[in-house]
Amino acid sequence: MSDKRIGLFGGSFDPIHLGHLAILRSFLSSGYIDELWLLVNPHPPHKQTTDASYKDRLNMVDLATKEISGCLISRIEEDLPTPNYSYKTIDYVIDTLGYPDVYFCLGSDSIDSFRTWKDYEKILERVSLLVAQRKSDYTLPAYLKSKAIVIENELITISSTDLRGKLQTGEPLGEHLHSTTIDYISKHNLYR
Repeated sequence: MSDKRIGLFGGSFDPIHLGHLAILRSFLSSGYIDELWLLVNPHPPHKQTTDASYKDRLNMVDLATKEISGCLISRIEEDLPTPNYSYKTIDYVIDTLGYPDVYFCLGSDSIDSFRTWKDYEKILERVSLLVAQRKSDYTLPAYLKSKAIVIENELITISSTDLRGKLQTGEPLGEHLHSTTIDYISKHNLYR
């Protein structure tokens, strides 16, 4: 058993953008966790496909987060049964890896669909949620009031979906993507 307080933050990160990086820093500076494990989903259960391969998404996340202390890229979902449902990953971290103090981290925009997640009740039975505010007027739904903590976050309105569309049309995205992400996308001719 470990006494480290672990935050789990999963996503397809297709591609990782400055909004993600702001949220990572908010989770880490919240005082609730000691480490934040980034889970780049190999097979996101809510998406048919991703535009960039798992390897490319992992590499972009690694490059963009290298200098964020306490942020670790976890590849545990590679070996878990697919689809990669969050409740199964949480069970694995707590029961198999021995980390009893786990927070599941997500942006407030994900709360809108949280009740549609596979066995979301199992997530709430095992962990508390750390929710990074993504809108200035965000209010936590009543059913989560006792199971979630809203943390302040630098509000950056951007989505990976919008970015992929802009990348396909060749728009400059220096204000939305880390320089290492831009370089990687260019070098590997992604999102064309």
